[in-house]
Amino acid sequence: MGMRRFKIITYKFLVNILLRLPDAFYAILFAVVFPIYKALHKKRAYGRVEKHLAAAKEYAAKVYTKKMRTDSSTKSALLNVTPRDTFRGIFWNALESYRGLARFKSVERRIVYENEHIIREAIAVCAKQNAPIAGISIHQGAFELMHRALCRYSEHVHLITDSVGDIAFRDVLKELRSDPHLTEYHPDETGRLIRELFRTKGILAMVVDQGKHTKGNLVSLFGRPTPLYLRLPQKINEMGAGIVIFRTWSEKKRIVIRFENYYPPKYDENAGKAANAAPSENPQNLDKSPLVTAIASEIETWIADHPEQWSWNYHGNFTTTL
Repeated sequence: MGMRRFKIITYKFLVNILLRLPDAFYAILFAVVFPIYKALHKKRAYGRVEKHLAAAKEYAAKVYTKKMRTDSSTKSALLNVTPRDTFRGIFWNALESYRGLARFKSVERRIVYENEHIIREAIAVCAKQNAPIAGISIHQGAFELMHRALCRYSEHVHLITDSVGDIAFRDVLKELRSDPHLTEYHPDETGRLIRELFRTKGILAMVVDQGKHTKGNLVSLFGRPTPLYLRLPQKINEMGAGIVIFRTWSEKKRIVIRFENYYPPKYDENAGKAANAAPSENPQNLDKSPLVTAIASEIETWIADHPEQWSWNYHGNFTTTL
């Protein structure tokens, strides 16, 4: 038996054991490990989250507080969230994600779908135009379940992922994510992905708030320039694909997967693509595409709704000086 095969078997065994340990074990584990993690990462991930939240709260205090005076639906969750809340959210949502990918019935029974008419109608409209769609989201909630959710609506879901860990561990994760309706692609395979997407008239699945070795679209989140990686969805939209944006978050008894909006093909062209603003009018050089701007505005709202479940710790998110 080769070393890679041995490692795959070992990783599978460990993952199966770990996913089946009781929640009480993980509650104790988080309570013990988090203070140690915090102490070791004050100038790294924990420190970043602290500063990200402080900056976002300062913005929220100015903007959202004013909105709350006239709009009772405006959420104030962002004003009260702590770094510990966000790391706890990442911890528990990751556990739920992988249990869901492993098809644990205890997780699958808790998943509820909201606004399904949005994606079903989008698929029907694009089918008449012989076009695919993109289903895009962010790293919030049990986000690993989202590509699996899209497999409910198409036999051809094309997932773009990046490499993590060693090759044996990547193989284990790929098998865990697998579905008969799913094909995975590395970011270097973008050309092949686009060809297959338009050939199958399927669904592109990706998250747009983290990217490595690629250029993002600079947008405003909480008043600060932040990259979102929308170039691929933007490109296929220009080529004739529709876009559905959706999100997930976890509650005590539910994991909500909610479809939010549909952007039809050639959105910028039909909306009247905005001309680039002069430098004095756009000092941060933000992307002025109507499509990009609209999606960024919705994503900011998602994060403000459930800030404890967004992955604030990514290096590229909300860049700030430590």
